[in-house]
Parts: sequence; structure tokens; C-alpha cells
Amino acid sequence: MRPHFHVAGFPVRLHPLFFVVSLMTGWTLISEPARLALWVGIVFVSVLLHELGHALAFRRYGCRARIELHGMGGTTQTHDAAHLTHQQSAFVSFAGPGIGFLAGGLIWGMSQLVPLGEPGGLADQGVRQFLWVNIGWGLFNLLPMQPLDGGHLLADLVRARSGYRHERAVLGVGIATAVVVLGLAIWSKQLWMGMLAMVLGVMNLEQLRRTPKRRPAERRFALPRLVRKPQAAPAGAISIDQLMEELRGTPRPPGAADTDDDDDLEGPHDPALVGEMLLDNGLPELAVGSLQSAFTQAPLPRTGHALVLALLHTGRLQELASLLDSSHARQLSEDTLALISEHAGTASEATLTERITALRHGRTPATDEPR
Repeated sequence: MRPHFHVAGFPVRLHPLFFVVSLMTGWTLISEPARLALWVGIVFVSVLLHELGHALAFRRYGCRARIELHGMGGTTQTHDAAHLTHQQSAFVSFAGPGIGFLAGGLIWGMSQLVPLGEPGGLADQGVRQFLWVNIGWGLFNLLPMQPLDGGHLLADLVRARSGYRHERAVLGVGIATAVVVLGLAIWSKQLWMGMLAMVLGVMNLEQLRRTPKRRPAERRFALPRLVRKPQAAPAGAISIDQLMEELRGTPRPPGAADTDDDDDLEGPHDPALVGEMLLDNGLPELAVGSLQSAFTQAPLPRTGHALVLALLHTGRLQELASLLDSSHARQLSEDTLALISEHAGTASEATLTERITALRHGRTPATDEPR
């Protein structure tokens, strides 16, 4: 769709429902049209400023973004989010409330230095409304409930530290927060806050229901370590280069003599096992190649799950889409498909969702490895 206007080079679309909801939130001012119009204008500027913060953060990391203002506030979207690290995504999530805090602080400072109108007047009320929308709403938006910025911020920070192992715990924090906010809203008789807390709580609960529980085969893999005998290696572990040569089956150069080191090497020559080890130790970039080779040779559900995790961690969504189109995709477990679906939902990857749906309709899911 064509944008209605541009701000700082970003296309912006404005839905009529945005103004309807803005009017409803300021309904107590209905008897004072000037103050109600001021409220709607402040909400418009503040929400646009908030989304502009997200868009500028995306631009900082080389992502093109577009803004939409709608009935639930606003969203900033990009097709390049897969290239961001979890730390960068966390910064993008904070940038929206952050620019609101900055704007609110500047207005508050100006009001302290130079009185903006008479106390209780239109200008004075405008300052109070601006501070409430940018700082009050900004703080609420940082609560750890998805899809609020605080929920995405918490998820990104947890993923940056521990990967995708604690998705259910993150959603549990969101549900608990919604319950607390709902209780406070009932105690303070804040209807809008209570309704919003209920909606967000149900959304987190539904997402938790769709998120698979970890099964034993999906836990951190306890794999044997590659070691040399004490007399053969200076500091224990084999290097990555040596490991990859072993996996590739690099032939010995002509004339090279056998060494005790070759006989002393103890460790797996299975690319699936090595790929899982690399993934489990925070090296998904190195794990992808081994896991792709292993899954091609022996498409087991466990190997497929590890490969999907590595592709998600490295943002290689095109390769993930190709995997879903391959003949081996039928060996991916239902839990693995659920993991991809969750990522596709948060990253707005409609292509992945469509391919998973087609895959589910075309076969009986493989749920476990052959024993």
C-alpha cells in the first residue's frame, strides 16, 4: 500500500481507527472540544515519535522500516530484522520508549525554565498530557508483556544470553505481569488499564499454549569432548580447523608419516554430533555446515531440530525456507515446526508460515528418532 506521508524518510500509513481510539481514551474531555482536540494531537505526535524511535534504530543497523498508526497504537516493520543480533533487536525495542523519555524530559525541563501558560490553562494541560503519554505510557510499554516493547526487550536479552531455551519462562513472566497489572487496575478503578492487561495476558497465555515444552531430545546436548592424550596435546582441546579437516575427511598429504597424534585422537567423526556440540557451545555459524551435511545424509528429527536452531540463531531464513521445501522436511518433528512457526510469527515471515502449513497438511509429523 502507498504511504500517506513520510517522516525522516520513513513511509507512514495512518488508519482512521487510530483517531477513533484516541478520542475514546480522551472521552472525559468531551465537554471541552479544545482540550479533547489537544489530547488527540498530543497522542498522534507522541505515538508517531515513539515509532520513529524504532525506525531510526532499524536504520542504524541498515534496515529499511515503515510505520503504521492504527487502533492499537502503532507498529514499525522491516523485512530485514533477520539480520539483527539479539542485542541489536533489544536496542530497537528500547529505542521507541527511549525517544519518548527524551522528549518528555526536554518538555519538562523547558516548563521548569519558562512557564508555558497559566496554571490550569490549555498550554499547561498540554504539557501534562505530553508528559503522561510519553513517560507514563512509555513506562507501561516497558512492562515485560509481549507484544509490548518490554516483552520483546526481555525476550531478546534472554535469547542473547541463553538462546531460545527459555521461551516459555519469558511468556510466564508476561502472564504474571498481566495479573499484577489487572489487580492494580481493579484496585485503582482504571478500566482501560484493566482491559488492556486482560488482552495482553490472554495473548501471552495463548502464545504459551502454542510454545512446545522441551523434551529430553531437545535439551542441551551433553556430548563427548574432543581431547588428546596428555602427552600428545599442549592444552587439551582439538582446534576447530583440525576438527573440520576430520569431518571433511581431508586426505593425508603424499609422503606424510603417521604420527602418534593421529592414533591418539579420541572424538566423534559424526558431523551431526560435532554440529550439535558446536551449537551447544555457542558457535551456530560453524555448526550449520556440519548439521546440513548430517541431515542430508541421515535426516533424523534430532539432527533436523539442531539444524533449525542453528539457522534461526544465524538469521539464515532463506536456507531455512529451502529446508522446508526439501524432501527431507517431512522428517522434521512437530515441535521443530512449532519453533519455526513461533519465530515466523514474531518476525512477520509469512513465507515460512505458509510452507509449514503446507508441510503439515501433506504428511504425518515425525515426532521422534528411530530407536
